[in-house]
Amino acid sequence: MALPLNPTIPAPDHTDPTFVAAPWTDDQVANLNRYQRAGVFHPFTCGRRDEHRSDPGVLVAERDGWRCPAADCGYRQTWAHLFMATPPTPAMAERERQLAELRAAAARPRPCLLHEDIHPDHGLDCMRAYARWLADRRPLTGRPAREAYALQVEQRILDQLVREHAPAHTRRRINPALSK
Repeated sequence: MALPLNPTIPAPDHTDPTFVAAPWTDDQVANLNRYQRAGVFHPFTCGRRDEHRSDPGVLVAERDGWRCPAADCGYRQTWAHLFMATPPTPAMAERERQLAELRAAAARPRPCLLHEDIHPDHGLDCMRAYARWLADRRPLTGRPAREAYALQVEQRILDQLVREHAPAHTRRRINPALSK
């Protein structure tokens, strides 16, 4: 059964050498899906994604064409750019490796002064707070800056623990800087 194509994106002329039409080989499917996940370029997305906002509609390559993964969507696309279906160049593979390394680093728990804790997946607010902290301590950079930042976060975490758990009359003995 042929599923409807997106009427706003016509299939390219199949004689155009810069496009490849389905059906695709297993290697082409693997390369197309690798391209979709790489994060180097914007992936192909569903032409009906406004109808299923809970799913971004990043298309999945199969031998007979692209398929939208959203439940009951049925969107299909039968063409791709040729460079997406071929093995990546060494430069593209290196860029994918760098992006994977950055994603892994972002997922590692790190100190956060904004939230006074240690957590993964720092958002824009956490990064802005860190950038302001660094700007206020110039010329401190690199590892010494990261270590000083981590030390300040740890001190705030410890101060909070003292406030929560130590009897009020002993707090100043534990840390004279604690006023509350």
